[in-house]
Amino acid sequence: GKYIEDCRTDFQFIASKTMPLKEGDADEGRKITIVLARPHTGRYHQIRQHLSSGTLGHAILGDSSHGRSRTNRLWKKKYNLMKERVCLHLIRLQVPATDYTDDIDVLSPLPPDLKKMLRNFPDLMEQARPILAKEGIIV
Repeated sequence: GKYIEDCRTDFQFIASKTMPLKEGDADEGRKITIVLARPHTGRYHQIRQHLSSGTLGHAILGDSSHGRSRTNRLWKKKYNLMKERVCLHLIRLQVPATDYTDDIDVLSPLPPDLKKMLRNFPDLMEQARPILAKEGIIV
């Protein structure tokens, strides 16, 4: 069989919202959750695989490899999720100092398309802002 190396990602729940079920709507795709992922190893698709696993079962929106096609189609139609857009963003990268380099701490703001989509959920963002601010992340 194939040897799979150990890998670890820590997840921190930030905020969640479940949209009300309207008549004629499918139950799928009603929940949106913001999490912080802290990978401790660097395996291919690690965060995507860990979130969509049977343990967590909460695939990343827009992920065509590990996600749910029906949910992705619904979000493209209702909330303008861009085609081929995985809602995964590296917002902060921290690398400790070595003998040869200083600490590295880089912030990358949310791109406009994600900001636009999240504006549909002001109460979700209100819930997320103070927790993210404690992490040094301003949205």
